[in-house]
Amino acid sequence: MNPALLNWGPVAVIVGGYLLGIYFQNRSIAHVEKRIDDTNNRISHLEGEFNNRFSDLRDFIHSETRRLEDRIDRLDRPVLRS
Repeated sequence: MNPALLNWGPVAVIVGGYLLGIYFQNRSIAHVEKRIDDTNNRISHLEGEFNNRFSDLRDFIHSETRRLEDRIDRLDRPVLRS
């Protein structure tokens, strides 16, 4: 058998293993990056929902406050406000 093949054969196997490892590692990193992007999209969607609900709650409180102030103004004897 050729002595060069005896010396370089194991090197080729090791290099092939490294190349396969790099290939599969990059695939898993891309998968993790995709999951992180999906999570960021979900978080931004939830933030938008929270802002909408908070705005609705603020409007509701404002309208209720206005309604209660109108009722206080219509009383025969107004309640003292501090």
